[in-house]
Amino acid sequence: MGFKINFFARPIDSNYRLHWESLLIECSLGVICAVMAFYGWQTGMLLMAYPAGVVAFMCFGLVGYALVSAIGGRRKPDVK
Repeated sequence: MGFKINFFARPIDSNYRLHWESLLIECSLGVICAVMAFYGWQTGMLLMAYPAGVVAFMCFGLVGYALVSAIGGRRKPDVK
């Protein structure tokens, strides 16, 4: 009887990021979209300004929510 060989690679967690890296990515994406929205508003390209503004607002909202929840998590200790 032959050996059983597994030809498939084991999956790795490639989405693993530290918390500060996620905040940095979200904040930089928000800044880029905010600049695009501002430029679209100044030049009159509202088709670019509105979606970029919505994305920038959502990115900054997520960063703010993450910061508020991190501060709130530190204030209340886990009680089990």
